[in-house]
Amino acid sequence: MLQLNEQECWQMTEGLTRIITASVEDLRHTVFEVLSEIAPFDCGVSYVVKNDPDAKHCLEPMAYKNADVVPSVQTLLRAAELAHKSSAYNSLEWQKKSLIFRDSDMFNDAFFTQTEIGRMVHDELGMSYACKIFLVHDGILVGKFWLLRRKERGNFEEKELFRLRLLEPIITRAMYKYHPQNEEGRRAKQILKENFGLTDRERQITGLICRGMSNKQIADKLICAEATVKKHVTAIAKKMDVSSRSEIFHRCVMEKAVQNFI
Repeated sequence: MLQLNEQECWQMTEGLTRIITASVEDLRHTVFEVLSEIAPFDCGVSYVVKNDPDAKHCLEPMAYKNADVVPSVQTLLRAAELAHKSSAYNSLEWQKKSLIFRDSDMFNDAFFTQTEIGRMVHDELGMSYACKIFLVHDGILVGKFWLLRRKERGNFEEKELFRLRLLEPIITRAMYKYHPQNEEGRRAKQILKENFGLTDRERQITGLICRGMSNKQIADKLICAEATVKKHVTAIAKKMDVSSRSEIFHRCVMEKAVQNFI
């Protein structure tokens, strides 16, 4: 039977505290830091997931910057696209509860040698082993973390999976707290859409304005041109009948539509 010793219990408690107290800006980086102490890895990848009735969309790609291998945003977007081409992988995204698993336990050898995502992870990223964490809250897949290892480090061990599963409920709740499809986010989206006619992209940018981000910071986060963000901000201000970013924030406060999402 797997169990933790006193030192491991202290480490887990300290990690949980860091996750619970992390800000929206630091949450996923903090999760990666804690995971790296629980189950060391050579490459860490994370996505926030948008849930549509007939599809799951991997958004907000992030690579753990302190890992040995740090893929580009373009590589992460392509990895998500290739993963969705695998029906075996896709089916796991529709589970109604969180999952933590090793690829070697869920997929046969053909997955790694004959699928595009398998070849990408092995050939391009140089990784041989993977542990996937799917975080589900109230039927919503709020996010995913991929932990990848080179061959020489070896596969993830049962005790590492055991410790990751102990952390999962706290990570899931923290991710849901800042997920745009949580109850608060859905209510804010409805207000911004019905009261001001904002599009989904304008709503997203409004939330980032309320967090104090500049046009450049928003453009970097959304992977688009700064000029594009500026046009959206102008359109938002016009729809809200205000003339500045601070007034956009004030209007959101008054309408109780301030969003605080990843």
